[in-house]
Order: sequence, then structure tokens, then C-alpha cells
Amino acid sequence: MDYGFGMLGLNVRDMKKAKEFYADFIGMQVIEQLSGDTFIFLQPKSGTPIALQDISTMPPELQVPPGGYEINLEVDDLDAAYRAWKEKGIEIAQDIADMGAGRYFRARDSEGYYLSVYQLYDEVKNMRPQ
Repeated sequence: MDYGFGMLGLNVRDMKKAKEFYADFIGMQVIEQLSGDTFIFLQPKSGTPIALQDISTMPPELQVPPGGYEINLEVDDLDAAYRAWKEKGIEIAQDIADMGAGRYFRARDSEGYYLSVYQLYDEVKNMRPQ
């Protein structure tokens, strides 16, 4: 299984302020087709995208302290990745769920950091800036 560093997920308390900072001040492009009230997909001029996630939408046990982050890994076959992680005995923090733009699951590494492993729907992949 190949894993690509897909984006950096930032859990935020104030989506409006976070969007103002990253989009208006820093100048990252908001990809409207992948964004909503509780999730904003930001594309920098170059490099890895940033996802702003409203922390209130996270299950309480997955809410990291303000300023926390999670690593997001993109895969081509989410179901195979999920099976492999379970077989390896890695702690699954949240089973496979739909995020609107694709499907994902969350796990924890040996140090307690959260990782979100996701697969975008094909139509969403085609919207991404190249």
C-alpha cells in the first residue's frame, strides 16, 4: 500500500477567524467545492494543502487540545488500508465514515498522534488544483 501525505489537518475552535488568517492574510486559496461550514480545504501557492476542521464536529475522545493537528494520509484503496491497519493491531479511533468528499478512518500511532487515512471520490480528485 502506498501512502501519500495528503494534507495537514488543523482542528480549530473559530472557523471564521481561522479562514480569515489562512485565506485572507496568508493568501491560501479556499477550494469551495471541498469546503463547508465545518471543514475548509485550503490550497497554498505550492506544497501540501491544509484542512481546517471545526473541533466541535470531532467526537470528544478525538478532540485534541487547541493548536493540535492530525496527519492526513491519502490512499487509493481505503478498505484495504483499513484492513491492513486492523490486522497490524493499530488502534482505530474512528471507523470508516463519509466526509462528503470521500471516505476516511482515524487511527492513533504509538505516541498517541491521530492520523486520518482517506480516499477521495474520483469526482473530487478531478477538482483538485494540479
